Amino acid sequence: MRRWGISFLLLTLLLSGCGGQSAVPAAAPDGASAPERPAVEARSASPVADMSSSLLEHDPRPLPEEEILTAYQRAAAMYGWFSVDLLPDSGETARVEGRTYRKVDMPGMEDLDDLRTFLRSAFSKELTERLLATGGERPVYREIDGALYVSGENRPRAEHWGDVSVEVQQDSGTEYSVNVCVEHLDADGVSAGVECWSFRYVYEDDRWVFPEFQLVS
Repeated sequence: MRRWGISFLLLTLLLSGCGGQSAVPAAAPDGASAPERPAVEARSASPVADMSSSLLEHDPRPLPEEEILTAYQRAAAMYGWFSVDLLPDSGETARVEGRTYRKVDMPGMEDLDDLRTFLRSAFSKELTERLLATGGERPVYREIDGALYVSGENRPRAEHWGDVSVEVQQDSGTEYSVNVCVEHLDADGVSAGVECWSFRYVYEDDRWVFPEFQLVS
């Protein structure tokens, strides 16, 4: 990650979830009617479902800017699981080494391997393991009796941030830079300058990932 200071036209970045995909029935042979299918109960897409795109590739290909921006938004949401937006819990608790953990309550996030898999869809192997080690001997997430548990509380986001701009530049066939600038506001809400970061988005281990990351607002 490179940190730098320049001016950009500031555009507001809104992190929003994506809807779940619906199944597409197979086409019937010519002259035959498609068999009736039982009604399927509609379910709300979970935040985890939106994170499942690992972008596995056998060979790198040029990526559309929209795809890279979506990957950045997804990575920011995942990174927030360790500070500002912990995974939701059921309220069921367990004590480990004097620390209280709460059982994670989110479909598809049953154990530590599930969490690792989702993180690897956005981050390098090294960064994923560093995130899982957050808290050291008292990690934020821990597997207890085969289930995923979380400890701690959500951290408030920093105040006095204004508009955010995100731009993508291609550095090579296997690397892009996602350049993010955030406007600082003073106590009166007046712009007091701009702070910028650059996050590398690279192709490694047959997938596109961020090897370094942080929350910027």
